[in-house]
Amino acid sequence: MAKELNISEMINTTQSFDKLLERATTIQGGCEDFKVIAGNIHMDADMSMVFDNHIIPMSGFARGELCGKLSIPSRYITRCIESNNPALAAENMNYWLQDDKRDLLIRNYNGTCRGVLSGSYSAYDAPEILTTLAEVFDPEKFVLKGSFINEERLHLRIIDPTLLEIDNEDLYAGITLDSSDIGRSGLSVKFFIWKQVCTNGLVIAKSAGKLFRQKHIGINHEDFATGLTEGLQNFYTLKDKVVEAIKETNKIPVNDDYDELLAEIKHQTKLSDEAAEKVIEVMQIKYAPTKWGLINGLTEVAQDYTLETRLQLEEIAGNMLA
Repeated sequence: MAKELNISEMINTTQSFDKLLERATTIQGGCEDFKVIAGNIHMDADMSMVFDNHIIPMSGFARGELCGKLSIPSRYITRCIESNNPALAAENMNYWLQDDKRDLLIRNYNGTCRGVLSGSYSAYDAPEILTTLAEVFDPEKFVLKGSFINEERLHLRIIDPTLLEIDNEDLYAGITLDSSDIGRSGLSVKFFIWKQVCTNGLVIAKSAGKLFRQKHIGINHEDFATGLTEGLQNFYTLKDKVVEAIKETNKIPVNDDYDELLAEIKHQTKLSDEAAEKVIEVMQIKYAPTKWGLINGLTEVAQDYTLETRLQLEEIAGNMLA
């Protein structure tokens, strides 16, 4: 897993909920949707979409989504474009677009196609999600500790500000929420452990930790509010179980053979040698040579990566709990 440091995709740890909703509303103001039959789309020579008197350039992600729907290898189309031959890419896509009767939802942001979804996709976007959260979550019981939002995705970290009862730890239980307005993911809520001093995150992604999940098909305010309410009931049950799991994991020593431990980390995480070595270094310097110390080392190193990879590493860490 190559390093992907990208400041634009780092989690904001200072933004208030009100400012986040304001930002989501601003983004929504730049969005526009079109329902169109695939066969009525034509790609021009510079790979912009042409339909119903609209000429719209595409993001790389949107282009990949359209390729997927047409069963065209996205890498081939990208290679054509990068080889300064977008007309060849357009010719290939136009061949498969013709006579395609499927309904598509074209999602635009500030004049660029940000996503190409099926006609059955239910638009349930960030402002609606945040509004529902504000109705379900008591602001005196839950606090926003991290967020990321752009025209493609929403990620939230919300905690219960009651310190977990674990000696010598500054840990809090919470949830992560992920959603995408363009089909990068469904709407999901997972159990989360947050470490205050270094803002590490640990995501419990297995079945018990999935508090809510639904694809953007037929989703609405009532379904999400009901699912969140039910998920919160599981949250408090899981909170007690995770405290015991952390205590047990802190008793399990890691492999004392450095090379074997390095190989184990690389196998589980797909990190490079350098990054895996840093995990061990952080564990040894800041934590302890236990499985819990290793988990902390991994979640701290995860902060060096883009949001997508950070979430993957935090879920791997969560699955390492005893």
